[in-house]
Amino acid sequence: MASIKAVWSALALATLAAPIVARGADLEGQLNARWRGNYAVARLPIASNCDGFYNDNDVVGTHTNSKARRRFAAGEEARVERIGTHRDRIDVFLDLTEGVLEEIHDGPFTLYDPRTCKIQLKVPVPARWSEEQAEARLAELLELHASVREAESSQVWNQRRREPFPEGYEKTLAAYEVWKAAQKNAAVQARMDAAIEEASRIGERVHSDADYLKGFADGMQRGRDRHTGDCANMASSSFYPDSGKGNSEYKRGYEDGQRLGWDLELLRRLRECFVPVPAG
Repeated sequence: MASIKAVWSALALATLAAPIVARGADLEGQLNARWRGNYAVARLPIASNCDGFYNDNDVVGTHTNSKARRRFAAGEEARVERIGTHRDRIDVFLDLTEGVLEEIHDGPFTLYDPRTCKIQLKVPVPARWSEEQAEARLAELLELHASVREAESSQVWNQRRREPFPEGYEKTLAAYEVWKAAQKNAAVQARMDAAIEEASRIGERVHSDADYLKGFADGMQRGRDRHTGDCANMASSSFYPDSGKGNSEYKRGYEDGQRLGWDLELLRRLRECFVPVPAG
């Protein structure tokens, strides 16, 4: 009997919840019909890491709390990607129309990577909010426009543009490509030199014991079969031989054979990893 009552209670709750869920979905659809794909100018400061993800901005009054590291003054222009609704919150997903340049340091070079900035504006609303209430609250925070041109004619727009690349940056990029190719080739050559040195040392250890030579032959085949990865991995790779089964001479030969087989295969494959150096 108790289980039957529990089932009926669950059904009753589900029946009561269904109109609420449907209402929420309907309101979300109405808001998206008006806002999604259009443009907005933010009336409040916002923040983003500009890392390709939507970063949280919790709205408190006419300000936001965010852990994102890049701060933008009020007046940022953005495209409304979509709107999500919850019982007591509206989420507005914004793609800023102007990105930023991320400064990157590699060797002696300072480079600049264009990044897009995304915002998830979390707007608290009353628990039983209506579309009119939602529209009024969003209008306090965002000025809605049908196009970029229209948004940029707004007096609210802060007129920010992404900072330009430094003067002569094309020459910096060309020099960087030359340096990067030389660095890759130097790393490949250094790894080849190390493999040649190790192979030479192994050759000095080879001796005529039958068990050693049997282990050595088996190890050579095992070593050749263990190569995986791309050029970047091979240039920084290390090798750890498997332990063989048998007497001590067989095991020593098996280990030496693996190392030599691996070194020879590494040398063969690394020759294909050199890259052409662009003309300076």
